[in-house]
Amino acid sequence: MYAFGASSGGSFVGMLSSQMKQDPEEYAPFLFSAANIQIMAPNEHDHWDIPTVFTTMSGDTQTSKRVQDWVNNEMQVGKGPYKIITTSGRKPIHVNHFARVFQDDRQMSDRISGSIHQDLSTLGVVNSSTDEVFANPRFAKDAVMSIWQKYDLLSRKEVANDSKHVDASDVHPFGVSKRLMRSLKKEELDDADSIWLIEELNVAWDEHEITAEGFEDVLEFFLENGSAQLE
Repeated sequence: MYAFGASSGGSFVGMLSSQMKQDPEEYAPFLFSAANIQIMAPNEHDHWDIPTVFTTMSGDTQTSKRVQDWVNNEMQVGKGPYKIITTSGRKPIHVNHFARVFQDDRQMSDRISGSIHQDLSTLGVVNSSTDEVFANPRFAKDAVMSIWQKYDLLSRKEVANDSKHVDASDVHPFGVSKRLMRSLKKEELDDADSIWLIEELNVAWDEHEITAEGFEDVLEFFLENGSAQLE
């Protein structure tokens, strides 16, 4: 069983890995074979020896150092193995960014993606010349909120109701299928209505956000090392 966790979820995976090492019978047969902890360093009092991949962001040097210090202290000979993946750095938000990211969502188009990009540029979130995020998006909450609210469920349903070509019942948060939407609680639906923009900006800023970057390397590492725990 492979474990994945980011930020506080990463701390939780580390805590469980430590508890499983201390008392495996308590958790058997649901024991982790390997773990991927993203954007979070383990707590000093947590100790485990299963194969582990740490994913850190290049913009978060403090977490990267804490991860390296923990590895130096814990992952000695006979433990692990371990791997540290550091993201490639800040990324541009191009005019077709959202059309590319949500290419399987028929609601998103090159036109809408371009409109979102224009809004980001106009409100000073993205540099229109370089497509780079100007500053930490978490410190531009008002601008980011005004943009996602322009494309939220309520706004797009109102547009659909005024249109003869779109059924309002077919409108859902970008990146969320109608089938998944039916299972979401109201709070989860509210989150889904905004994270399509917020998380993309945070990933572009490359400091603290769950990321898919390097995930193929994580799976390869698991397949090479995690199965050894089952022997």
